[in-house]
Amino acid sequence: MKKLLLIFLIILKPNFSFSEIVPCNEPKCDKKFDLTLTRFIEAKEKNDKPIIVWLSGGTGQFFSTDPLSEVEGRYDMVVMFNPYNISSGSQKRSDGYAPMAYKPDQADRIKSIIKFYKEKYKKPIWLGGQSFGAARTLAYLSASPDNSKLISGVILAASGIGSVKNNTIKVPFRKIKDLNLPIGIFHHIRDICDNSHYITAKKLNKRLEKINLGKTQFISIESGNFPKDKKCKGGKGKNHSFQDSRKELGEEVIKFIEQNI
Repeated sequence: MKKLLLIFLIILKPNFSFSEIVPCNEPKCDKKFDLTLTRFIEAKEKNDKPIIVWLSGGTGQFFSTDPLSEVEGRYDMVVMFNPYNISSGSQKRSDGYAPMAYKPDQADRIKSIIKFYKEKYKKPIWLGGQSFGAARTLAYLSASPDNSKLISGVILAASGIGSVKNNTIKVPFRKIKDLNLPIGIFHHIRDICDNSHYITAKKLNKRLEKINLGKTQFISIESGNFPKDKKCKGGKGKNHSFQDSRKELGEEVIKFIEQNI
């Protein structure tokens, strides 16, 4: 494991980014994976604005900032490379549930990263993710009432949280306590994948409005020329991944953050 991490450290060295290994030292961290590799991408100009900790969708084993590529360079960003496949087992289910996203280890692994960078840079942290990354963000919030107090805002994009066909949302809302944060929910109007349907995202917004003392805002993304998503498994949902609408998504995310810092 450590040898693999060192290989990544050698490979990932763009001009304004670097890799860093973060110990997972919270009580529920799985000691089989005691380290987490992260990529820190610096803002093009130094500023006191928040650091965005970004959780990718699918397996969670990516260093890309997509679909927030248009936000990269505006704020410092941290991308987490998950040591295990978040989507493992989920493709066999029809309810859009990613069990690995809700493992106790996952919330404490994210928490370790947030605390590490918060202490290192003395800057506020915003947490967010796309698809199953959004599910992981919500799982982090549900794991402990104290978790939300470590961050200053939330970005949820193309949230993969349940099945519109089965009318299910798998987020454990009853476990989310003392929530008082700006939360932006961003969804493409033509993302109608069963596990991340526009309708389900609207329902998520309504549920969070009821329990969040802070601002909860739903932002529809409409740009791009792709038709409605029909084939969504394996990353084939083009609107789900904002392939033709990242400029609009970036602008809306930046606007939401700037209005709430």
